Amino acid sequence: MTHLDTIEKAAQKLIALCQKEKQTKTDKVKMLEIHAEILESIENLAECELCGAISEIIVTMTLADVTAKLCKACGVKSLEAGKIQSSKQRTSRKRTRRTSASKTASVKPKPKTGGNRSKGEAVPEEPETPAMLHTRVESETGIKKTDIKRLHKIIQDIAGPMNPEHTLMYVQREAEIAKIKVEADALKKAVTLLNDNSSSQTASTV
Repeated sequence: MTHLDTIEKAAQKLIALCQKEKQTKTDKVKMLEIHAEILESIENLAECELCGAISEIIVTMTLADVTAKLCKACGVKSLEAGKIQSSKQRTSRKRTRRTSASKTASVKPKPKTGGNRSKGEAVPEEPETPAMLHTRVESETGIKKTDIKRLHKIIQDIAGPMNPEHTLMYVQREAEIAKIKVEADALKKAVTLLNDNSSSQTASTV
């Protein structure tokens, strides 16, 4: 059964639960399990860089010094043509990236009133992206990246601020409901890293 089939069947189960005359706590647990199943299947889908189709079979192909992630159909066409055909979508993406890069390069920071930066002063680091954060947490805890994304989503969905202890207890409970199997020590470390990142992002937006 493909991931799309899994998503379709899981969605039908979710609809059936929603259409019940009265839902129970057990139904809520089932909904969370179905949600986790759908999310995992969606994350396993990838996009072809030529035609934009979502597929479960994506191959990274290099022809004539051009590398792209292609679906089965585009891969066959590229092999027959002996090169990876360009597409409007691929061209527009390249132009967008180049344009944004050139704009970034052309914008020069204004010098501070206090004078030039001293040689010993550290250069500010670029903000950590979610993908970079998930990779770091995976390397430090050994938890699968798919589970890390789900844990991060649980933390981000917390309505109000919690202290670290309450946050850990909340995530532990939600992880059990969603059947995320993680060792206690690894979970504690992952929650600490993810929560610190979420807190710093919230503070920077205030």
